[in-house]
Amino acid sequence: MRKMILAVTAGLCAVLLAGCGKDSPGDAQQTALTALGKQLPKPYRDGLITDSAHRQGADIVLVVRFPDATVEMAKAKPDVFAALRRDENQAIAELCTDPALRPVYAAGGGVQRRFVDANGALFFEATLKASDCTTH
Repeated sequence: MRKMILAVTAGLCAVLLAGCGKDSPGDAQQTALTALGKQLPKPYRDGLITDSAHRQGADIVLVVRFPDATVEMAKAKPDVFAALRRDENQAIAELCTDPALRPVYAAGGGVQRRFVDANGALFFEATLKASDCTTH
């Protein structure tokens, strides 16, 4: 009986120690947020600005602001904003190569770009999962 308890205890210790060298998802997120925070705010493209980054669950959320547009304006031009959404769904894959975000992907997290208007109202979001980056 004693040998069985020792074997189980040794196995449990091995499992616990195996995880000690790895960053937790929260550590990976904090590392990424620290690196990103040094760069923000910064221009994104076509007059858009990446204003901030924060964590949401296992993901990092990059808030991209349209300083000269509102959700009401978008309703008047749905084709333009639909095209932007399609474009962003492809462009977000570029974040797979961002060194600041690699620890987040390694920990199983992802990234979202949240597009908001000048007043903070949501236009749309684009999501990149860790599994989307395995081929990049």
